[in-house]
Amino acid sequence: MRETAHRTAPAPDGEERPPIGGSWRVLYAVVIGNLVLLIILFYVFTRAFS
Repeated sequence: MRETAHRTAPAPDGEERPPIGGSWRVLYAVVIGNLVLLIILFYVFTRAFS
């Protein structure tokens, strides 16, 4: 019986891929988007409850 190993292709420049998102650019975009969303949310709460 022949076994086939399914491996992911290494990153082109030898760096490790991030665990989520597929590329570092996507991961950083998600982190920055999350930060912007939190800033807006806290601003709205501050205006509503002050």
